[in-house]
Amino acid sequence: MTAPDLRLRDFLDLFGPARGKRLWYGGASLRSSIQKIGAADAAWTAPGHDHSIWQLVLHCAYERCYVACQLEGVSTRGAFPRKGSSWAPVPLPPSEAAWEEDKALLWTQHEALLAAAARFDPARLDEQATERFTYADLLWGIIMHDMYHIGEMVVLRRLVALRDKG
Repeated sequence: MTAPDLRLRDFLDLFGPARGKRLWYGGASLRSSIQKIGAADAAWTAPGHDHSIWQLVLHCAYERCYVACQLEGVSTRGAFPRKGSSWAPVPLPPSEAAWEEDKALLWTQHEALLAAAARFDPARLDEQATERFTYADLLWGIIMHDMYHIGEMVVLRRLVALRDKG
């Protein structure tokens, strides 16, 4: 008997940890990196930076949608509810209501990806999902993708605080 492939279980534990469970790397989570930040600050693009926190939130939401579609074998065309796909534009002027909607979109896409991963057959992890990547690559890639963008959001939050100190 061969040992079960535990990579999918590990992905689910890492990407969707139970509330209160410390993340494996000990740093900020995506949820904590956008807590208590208002729409105007989320929409602000710091000098020398390409994206705002809000744009990064929409980007992370889109990437979750993309990976979920790949796992489910469905087209990504039209799957993401915002125009602009991977780098959807931030509504101008920014409003608290729109910011709350886009944060909710992120969590909806997050839950959809977790559900798609939970349904995915672990025996298929090493199959090609795209021309360049296996399903395992996509799952581990989204974790690394989040870590990169969480780091950006943490830096942007600190820059907002410095900006406000004047």
